[in-house]
Amino acid sequence: MAEPDKWSRWLAETRFGGDQKAAEIQLRGLTMLRKRLLKKAGLAEGKVVLDVGAGEGLIGFGALDLVGATGRVIFSDISERLVEFTRTASEQMGVLDRCTFVTAGAEDLSAIESESVDLVTTRSVLIYIDDKPRAFREFFRVLKPGGRTALFEPIDDQRITEYSEYWRRRFWADPDSAEGAAVKDLIERLNDHWEERYRNVNEAMLNFNERDLLMMSVAAGFAGVHVELDLGAGPMPPMNWNTLMKSSGNPLIPTNGEVIREIFTPEEQARFEHHLRPIVERGGRLWRTHGSFTWAFKAPIPEKPWPEES
Repeated sequence: MAEPDKWSRWLAETRFGGDQKAAEIQLRGLTMLRKRLLKKAGLAEGKVVLDVGAGEGLIGFGALDLVGATGRVIFSDISERLVEFTRTASEQMGVLDRCTFVTAGAEDLSAIESESVDLVTTRSVLIYIDDKPRAFREFFRVLKPGGRTALFEPIDDQRITEYSEYWRRRFWADPDSAEGAAVKDLIERLNDHWEERYRNVNEAMLNFNERDLLMMSVAAGFAGVHVELDLGAGPMPPMNWNTLMKSSGNPLIPTNGEVIREIFTPEEQARFEHHLRPIVERGGRLWRTHGSFTWAFKAPIPEKPWPEES
């Protein structure tokens, strides 16, 4: 087995902070996302799917159920460890003969033959790709005529939400509110530290929106593109404080606890936790989500490209 890397380590450890209940809650949401993404993917018996940035295979294994016994899924990821994970999982599921495995990044799919797949799908992959237009050109190249993409990407550019609000949203306490007043100095220091140290750790996550994805699809040669912006707001469920401290928002940043320990003394950490832990574990504060679905056709476009909404 290949050594763990930042991608496999995040998926296995810090994505959910080692909390099984938190993992189950998030995976239910991701399963609903997968269903919506694949609904417009045009999958049927015998189709070939390329799952780019497959991770642990959530989208690819869902697609495998839709392409039938004669269909096939290619699991591709930049992490050799995660490619091995999907290979092992497919063997345990008894579907190894219908799966192929490739170690590759989204912007270089040279291991995949041109015009060899019916669907290219991603979930939260392009947010880590600097050269997105190149990735779209690769998607176009490997698709058969009439093939399509089914892409989901979080949208977190500053035209929608100020990134400086990350910690206010993460800890659900406005330093100017009654709840946050007691630790206003700590929250503001944390905000400043985040801005200085981590805001630009991944520009690829912040420099695009859903309209850019549409235009990149067109520029790559796709003949028909449909984009849906998905905005949500609702109460945050209660979260165990220790889970929050052990978790990280993405593979490129430390855990919340590691960031706090970088700048606070033990006494300040204790004060921070004393005032904010009840807020976190009570839940209920407003949480916003921003994402987009992109489906694009490589010509020719069928007469009825999209399924009827049920």
